[in-house]
Amino acid sequence: MRHTGLKRAALAVGLIFVSVSAGVSQVAGELVDMDAVAAIRAEGLENSHMQQLAHHLTDVIGPRLTGSPGMREANDWTASMFSEWGLANVTVEPWGEFGRGWREVSFAGRMIEPYPQPLNARAMAWTGSTDGMVRGPAIVLTADGAEALLAEAEAKKSQLSGAIVLAAAPTVSEPDFEPDDLRSSLEDLLGEPEERPDRPQMTPEEREKRIAEWRARREAMQAVSAVLDEAGIAARLVPSSRAYQLVRGGGNSAGRDAANPEPTPTLVVSQEHYAQIHRLVSGGTPVELEVQVENEFFSDDLNSYNTLADIPGGDLADQLVMIGGHLDSWHYGTGGTDNAAGSLVMMEAMRILKSLGQTPRRTIRIALWSGEEQGLLGSRGWVEDHPELHDRISAYLNVDNGTGRIRGIWDQSNEKAIPIFEQTLWPFRDLGVVAVKHGNTGGTDHLAFDAVGIPGFNFIQDPIEYGTLTHHTAADTYERMLLDDLRQAAVVVAATAWHLANRDEMVPRKEMREAAE
Repeated sequence: MRHTGLKRAALAVGLIFVSVSAGVSQVAGELVDMDAVAAIRAEGLENSHMQQLAHHLTDVIGPRLTGSPGMREANDWTASMFSEWGLANVTVEPWGEFGRGWREVSFAGRMIEPYPQPLNARAMAWTGSTDGMVRGPAIVLTADGAEALLAEAEAKKSQLSGAIVLAAAPTVSEPDFEPDDLRSSLEDLLGEPEERPDRPQMTPEEREKRIAEWRARREAMQAVSAVLDEAGIAARLVPSSRAYQLVRGGGNSAGRDAANPEPTPTLVVSQEHYAQIHRLVSGGTPVELEVQVENEFFSDDLNSYNTLADIPGGDLADQLVMIGGHLDSWHYGTGGTDNAAGSLVMMEAMRILKSLGQTPRRTIRIALWSGEEQGLLGSRGWVEDHPELHDRISAYLNVDNGTGRIRGIWDQSNEKAIPIFEQTLWPFRDLGVVAVKHGNTGGTDHLAFDAVGIPGFNFIQDPIEYGTLTHHTAADTYERMLLDDLRQAAVVVAATAWHLANRDEMVPRKEMREAAE
């Protein structure tokens, strides 16, 4: 997921949940099935399968970059678990062409001069391999701006053969004097809305100008890469976007296109080591590096897939309540908090609901998406492929903000949904669920539904270390998942889905003009 934490989302305050006396199941208009809530809590908190599921998905299957063998294994394994639990209509469904698959195999690297030191780096996704171990000088391009950088690369072209090039300025991260809280405070959840100036709306002309500028920069950077490739550089280094030796990066989208040559090996280097090399070369001290990069590309199947399964409904079976999260991850870690956590919560929620042995009125469907990290591709592809279902989907519920427990839900600017969620979530105040917030939160798969007018919602979670340590980094592993928090989240999701599936009415829809762009 592209991180959009609580402090960066558009905020407004939801109401505190209504309290009722013990034994009363009618809460201000929503008939909450307290027997089902009790059964869901008992199964999810006392008989959880979270630990074994988490171990298998992160430790056994590992990274799940879209198109990779790991992603395919994850699709097949989740489908097999759904079948084992007795879910119906289990399918691994293609959503469209993604491009070449890719897998990181090995990396070794070190600085040789001015003194030996291991290179703290990882291969960027969809970049190529070196021809064995290669050794070359570090050369820094210092020009500011794409056009100036292109001119500098052209001027130094004769010096670049066999070099290891740094073409970006070091990333500077200041010390964290005020670290973020790991848990959400009640002031954040229930306090006054943040005062935010209205964002000025761009005119169509301004928008076209902005797009044209972006395309020009992109084309200029592609031209820089072409010059470096023509010069025969050995590899390229780019800085991590996280400090404290954390390697955090993404991928080269051009490498996904099977018609393109494999891009030059590119290594994401920790901020500190990248900056050191940059300073040495810029200060006149020669740096000699040695790297060996081995990656694999896969072109046998250019499509990518989502995993889906159902608990069939009863009298309203042709209507759907959907829950989901993205199954894909980056390859730097094993995708524990982004987003094995959300996928596991949804899997466990379906297992809990199936264990009830009851038939919901509406069909409850789980969808585990691929391609989220490259632009919500799996969920958008599914929504586009199934227009016949749009009017029959009551709501879509999403989890994708790390490992933290659920503390509430965003209404996605659908005020009509606020009282429904306030009352549905009321039985979980003792588990810390206290807020329904009015406003939009973005960056993940509920937007694919919201964009076409389907009520799509993302739960509010405690931030834990998501935005500071784990998100898209090599530290995103099993150890960073809080299993008790995920157990709580699975219970809350299961109860919410069950309630929405059994309401007399579908979840109200907002006007399309209010849908998120």
